[in-house]
Amino acid sequence: MRFAPLLILVFLLTVIGFSTVKISQIKHSNKEAQKNFEEDFGVKFREFSLVLPEFELDELFNKKAKLTKKDLIGEYALVNFFASWCTTCIAEHEILLRIKNENLLPIYGIAWRDINGETKKFLKKRGNPYRKVGIDSKGLFSKIAAVNAIPETWIVDSKGKVVRKITGNLQDFSIEEIRNFLRENQKKDSE
Repeated sequence: MRFAPLLILVFLLTVIGFSTVKISQIKHSNKEAQKNFEEDFGVKFREFSLVLPEFELDELFNKKAKLTKKDLIGEYALVNFFASWCTTCIAEHEILLRIKNENLLPIYGIAWRDINGETKKFLKKRGNPYRKVGIDSKGLFSKIAAVNAIPETWIVDSKGKVVRKITGNLQDFSIEEIRNFLRENQKKDSE
C-alpha cells in the first residue's frame, strides 16, 4: 500500500510521456500532409513530362470533328480536364475565361466522365473558354494520361509534350504563372 502513490505517479508519467511522443508524431505528420497538399493542390504549375500519344476524342459541339494531338502541336496550349458536376471546376471557370480573353494561349477542354448535354449546358451558362472540347465520358483517355481527379490543367509545348501541370483548380495567381512561363519558354524556343 505504501507504494501505491508511487506506482500511480509512475503510471501517469508513462502515459504523459507516450502522449507527448504521439502528439509530436501527429504534428510532424500534419506538416508532411500540408507539404503534400501544397505540392498536389498547391499553387504552382509543377514541372511534368509526358509525351502525348496519338489520340482522337469526339468533339462536343461538332459530331464530325475530333480533338487530336495534332490540335496541340505548333504552339503552346492549355489542356483543362473538367466536368459540369465538379464544384472546383466551377470555381476555376472564371480564370479560364480570363486566360481566353487575354489571348495568353489556346485552351482545349476535355470533358471528363460527364454527360454531353450537361457539359453543353454548363458551357452555355458560364461561357466557353475552349477552342475545342473533347469528350472523355468513360475516362479512358484520362487513364492513359494518368488523370485521377479533376480539375487538372496542363501546359503543352509546341511539340505536343506536356511540360507543366496543376492538379486542383486554377486561381488568380495562376494567370501570372502561365504568363511568366510562356515568356521564359517562348524566348528559349526562339533562340
